[in-house]
Amino acid sequence: MKAITFPNLSEIYQLPGPVLGEPIVYAAVEVRDGARELLAARLLEALAGLAPEWTGALEWGPVSLDTNSLGRPFFRLGAKPGPSLSFSETGAVLWGAVAGQGQVGLDAAREEDLASPYPYSRAFGPVEWDWAWQHCQGRTAAAAALLWAAKEAAVKALGVGFHTLDPLDLEVALLSPAWDGLQLMVRALEEVKAWARPWEHGWLALAAA
Repeated sequence: MKAITFPNLSEIYQLPGPVLGEPIVYAAVEVRDGARELLAARLLEALAGLAPEWTGALEWGPVSLDTNSLGRPFFRLGAKPGPSLSFSETGAVLWGAVAGQGQVGLDAAREEDLASPYPYSRAFGPVEWDWAWQHCQGRTAAAAALLWAAKEAAVKALGVGFHTLDPLDLEVALLSPAWDGLQLMVRALEEVKAWARPWEHGWLALAAA
């Protein structure tokens, strides 16, 4: 993962195209007023160096953010639509991701939010639970955070959230290690490519559809 540093922002990480099929940049900031706009603008600036179609996009007009009826965020750059983006707020941290093409989904899941007595059987099937539990060396909350982050990222990429799907409608399959994380496939309405990496408090996942 390549990191690019901007003032007043954590490092911006680049997930190369071979992982999910599109160049994706993502980063985190502390939750505060204007955090989403700051994060979106800086991610777009970083993406412009990777995807030529977005070069000069910040000059198209002011960056503004809105959401659709299902809560999916989208860019406006002046009068033009911007690239796909996704956010995940967890505790005092706001994560964001932007993709060069297609639709991106991002989720950060904390172990503390998925600790026992969380109803694991309502969200995770036995096959996916078995490999995740083994990968996380028997740490139950870590396995739950890994699977939940992947499922949430996938439904965000599909643009449906859990409004029309139940967590058990999705199954997370492990493919291989990739870029300090795990290459995954989430089977839902369609197969969605995903990638997950551990972070300080749990797991972070990105998905592309």
